[in-house]
Amino acid sequence: MAQEADVRLVQEVLKAGKIANSHEFAKAAGLDHQAVVGALASLGSEDAQVLVKSAPIKAAIYSLSAAGKEFLTAPLPEAQVLAVLQANGPQSKDELMKALPKAATDGIKFGMKERILALDKATQKFNLAPAAEGWTSPTLKDLQAIQDGKGDKDIAKRLSARKFCETLNISYFAAEKGANFPASEAEVAEKPWRVKKAADFTAEQLQEMWASDELLPMKKPNLNAAGTMGMHGNMHPLMKLRQLYREIFLELGFEEMDTARFVDSSFWNFDTLFVPQKHPARDAQDTFFVVDPEKTTDHPKEYVELTKEVHGEGLYGSRGYRYQWDENEAQRNVLRTHTTAISSYTLYEIGQEYQRTGKLKTGAFFSIDRVFRNETMDKTHLCEFHQMEGFVLDYDLSLSNMMGVLKAFFERVGVENLMFKPAYNPYTEPSMEIHTVQNGKIMEIGNSGVFRPEMLRPMGLPEGVTAIAWGLGLERVACRHYKLDSVHDLFGHRISLPFVKGAGAPRL
Repeated sequence: MAQEADVRLVQEVLKAGKIANSHEFAKAAGLDHQAVVGALASLGSEDAQVLVKSAPIKAAIYSLSAAGKEFLTAPLPEAQVLAVLQANGPQSKDELMKALPKAATDGIKFGMKERILALDKATQKFNLAPAAEGWTSPTLKDLQAIQDGKGDKDIAKRLSARKFCETLNISYFAAEKGANFPASEAEVAEKPWRVKKAADFTAEQLQEMWASDELLPMKKPNLNAAGTMGMHGNMHPLMKLRQLYREIFLELGFEEMDTARFVDSSFWNFDTLFVPQKHPARDAQDTFFVVDPEKTTDHPKEYVELTKEVHGEGLYGSRGYRYQWDENEAQRNVLRTHTTAISSYTLYEIGQEYQRTGKLKTGAFFSIDRVFRNETMDKTHLCEFHQMEGFVLDYDLSLSNMMGVLKAFFERVGVENLMFKPAYNPYTEPSMEIHTVQNGKIMEIGNSGVFRPEMLRPMGLPEGVTAIAWGLGLERVACRHYKLDSVHDLFGHRISLPFVKGAGAPRL
């Protein structure tokens, strides 16, 4: 049908010079209008350019309903009432209903409207009005106009009120000659616009063109077309955020610490941080203990002795915790509960370098990696999560320095409403919790403080040196950035794959 339509279209334009109405053309040619529209699109394409097609033109087609067709030949209800009154004289409504059960109601209504009926209020009977003499129904004229194809919007509106007319809204097109329009009937018979042009070529077609030195017909490439989306993996939104924060730390002059130690000894994870061995965080209810290997014995002996003494009787002006420190407890292996253990390693190496050279390596250091805690999971807690850890080491640093660093960091990612709350940590004094507002609620996103001398001095760092430090949960920050109500929306069966594919890192 479509191939027949394209030839008929070209023949019509060759004969008449243009097509004014594709719908009328299809009706006259006995073709389906959709087939004509398809042929117009093909002939008007950039590759064919046989015809120039207009934009869609909206129009309305009016036709008589079944009732309208009936009253085109049969008397209208008001004409039937008029005939009864002419034959029998004045009639009441009940008498008219008995004589004309189907037509009386509409006949009285529209007869009164046409002023051809009059109601005697005294007798409550209908009689002929003066206008009835020589009356011709305007509704019958409207029906005939629609039937003859001469109806308009107003006529259709009047007839539709009586359900005599139906309206079909259509879109049609006009067309005229294009740049490649055939010059004669003979060229129309050749149908050059039906030559299929390739969107791309096979290896065989390329070899054929190379051998013949002739190009095969090819579609003009659309350089503005969007490419197809390939099937590929996507970086997890949390990893996008991790990379963003890593770049911010590096831009602020921080040095990244090596974090490749998921399993660590209790000595590095707790004891070097001045966490007492009876602290609740060291219980099996809060920490994952490793069964095999169960212990680590490779610790610096001198550092172990200083740690034992600072825990027990105290050093450097501290009274310690006044308990018997157990080296066997310190040797137990755990899944690290925080990346502060990495900070402890780094600080110890800086302290030992100072002891050897007398030169202190001051600076800013950070890490972002996974930690593990045996916690009850809820919408803000997981057993496995990522922690951002950072510290700045120098002489005479204070809490205000740390607050300034944290504000500078978070301003880079659009978080300006930081709040600080006094807190307690075994290895920092003073200590502060870091809070922000998420969905109208205050949410804790990290902890911070100044490392205690009981932690720094045994490492070999000199008196007067301080380290300001903080740790932030990456998942909680991610919930704020991606406007998630629960941290579980980032992991497991609840995560949305379209979210993984479409979520971007916050803009700097």
